[in-house]
Amino acid sequence: MKHLCTEVIERLAVKSGFCKRRSKLDALSFLKLVLFDPLSTEQPSLEQHCISLEEDRGKRVCKQAVNRRFNDRAVVFIQTLFEHYLQNQFLSKKLSSGFSDRFSSIRLMDSTEFKLPKDLAADFPGFKGAGTESCTQIQFEYDILSGKIIDLSLGDARIADSAYAQPLLVNVQRKDLIIRDLGYSKIDSFKEVESRGAYYISRLNPNITLYERRGKDLVPLSYKTILQRLKGSTKKYLEMPVYLGGDANYEVRLTANRLTPEAVERRLRKKIYRKNKKPETYSYLKEMNLFITNVPKKMLSANEIYGLYRVRWQIELIFKTWKSVLKIDQVRKMKADRFRCYLLGRLLWVVLNWEICSVFNAYLNQSESILVSFYKCFTIIKQRVRSLEYILLHRKAKLKEWLLTLFDIISRFGIKEHRRGRAAVINLLALNGK
Repeated sequence: MKHLCTEVIERLAVKSGFCKRRSKLDALSFLKLVLFDPLSTEQPSLEQHCISLEEDRGKRVCKQAVNRRFNDRAVVFIQTLFEHYLQNQFLSKKLSSGFSDRFSSIRLMDSTEFKLPKDLAADFPGFKGAGTESCTQIQFEYDILSGKIIDLSLGDARIADSAYAQPLLVNVQRKDLIIRDLGYSKIDSFKEVESRGAYYISRLNPNITLYERRGKDLVPLSYKTILQRLKGSTKKYLEMPVYLGGDANYEVRLTANRLTPEAVERRLRKKIYRKNKKPETYSYLKEMNLFITNVPKKMLSANEIYGLYRVRWQIELIFKTWKSVLKIDQVRKMKADRFRCYLLGRLLWVVLNWEICSVFNAYLNQSESILVSFYKCFTIIKQRVRSLEYILLHRKAKLKEWLLTLFDIISRFGIKEHRRGRAAVINLLALNGK
């Protein structure tokens, strides 16, 4: 948290053009409005900001003055501060995993989007249809072993995930393992990852054509055929090399397994399996999982592929935490610059919390073979938002004492619990602990 100090905040405020002359609403006071006030008062009004400034910082300002301060320069200031903190995040010791000797990182990526008031449609365009005229999207990628946030950024909800993620592949390093959902499934992306000496695991996109080799020929491979082979086999998994795309020039490893009747029933609740343009295709897909990868068999078994992909639901839990604890998707009517400042403030809070949780997580896994629940951790820290605000902005020397107290509370009340019917992350990642 050393990068969230008065000196850094004031320097970036001047650099961004937010502070050009003396003002009651200086950089520290404004940061308080966008970072701390929305956590202690849900969706604060301009009047509530004024009251908070007078009570906590002894500054009397009118709501018109506060509203004027939410401008394009303020957006640049909070964006600059957020990016600075993200680039200088403290990295804890990596989790000790049974996969660490095979992969240098295990990178999970996904996105979440939410609706906004229609008055923001000009700045945050959405989709045609009632209630979706204005939307925004957040892209998130992190390494689950080190806890490092690789990407956390705002995006256009209308742009496909695959189009957004493609340029980020320049950051992929040798021996990285990339795990992404269907939205990022693109043959060019797979080729790019492989060209960098890295690996990927992805669900197979139903729109990608499959071929298999029969003798010297490559012939189309249907989902009906794959399901028939699964039903006729005594093995849990079906594995085979397949070729992707219309020209069938890219070979990958296909892993397939049948779902239980209960899992099929859950899948049928999803709209895509009930209403789609390819009913015959989805009639087969509803009964099985199909994964493609470039990781060789000797390096990763089919069961390990399935287990590692299941780790991906951790990112869904993270999105749930942002929405249920931080209320990131609850937005009242306001001007666009004010909303941008609030949202960037929430993302800054996410990184700050993430840093604390990751350090505690690594230590507790190494010493006690347990993991922190990020949901519980975020909730506990939010309950202490005012004390953290005071320490960060006024009494930085007390931060270590505050963190030690927080660690004691989280080590007793913030531990991840195993849910019945779900494989524990500690097992899926083969975490060694002590």
